[in-house]
Amino acid sequence: MKKLKNLWANNRILLILGVILIACIIAIIIVFLTYFVGTKKSVYGSRFDNMKTHIKEAEQNSYIQAVEERSGVEKATLRVKGKTMYIRVVFKDDIKLDDAKKIIDSSLEKFSDDVKETYDMNFTIKNSSFVLMGARNASGNGLSWNNNTPVEKTKE
Repeated sequence: MKKLKNLWANNRILLILGVILIACIIAIIIVFLTYFVGTKKSVYGSRFDNMKTHIKEAEQNSYIQAVEERSGVEKATLRVKGKTMYIRVVFKDDIKLDDAKKIIDSSLEKFSDDVKETYDMNFTIKNSSFVLMGARNASGNGLSWNNNTPVEKTKE
């Protein structure tokens, strides 16, 4: 007991700092494991856990099939990532831009109202003469298209 009293008397500051150091290391390990390692497998964490509607693959395939059946459409693809649907439609070369926009606008009827109110939609329409991107917000009513002004080459 006398050795313990001498150890405490001679090294009191070092022992207190050692205990504080051990407590800090334990706290850092707990914070690291809680916030950086975690147990969630999703890339998005828990942001979409309360999402009401998840679009089913059957609904995706029926949309693709309905778009591809339209005249002037070569190929359509649909990809869902998080809360955004990416839809890409390749048109034949003889279709006009306004007709392609109308096809995309009318194809939105293939989705249920729940899907339209849940997912943001990004559209890319393409053929040999144009590439155009459009978007529809989940809380919005219509599509908005980017500016399709042709770029003129200037001579320097």
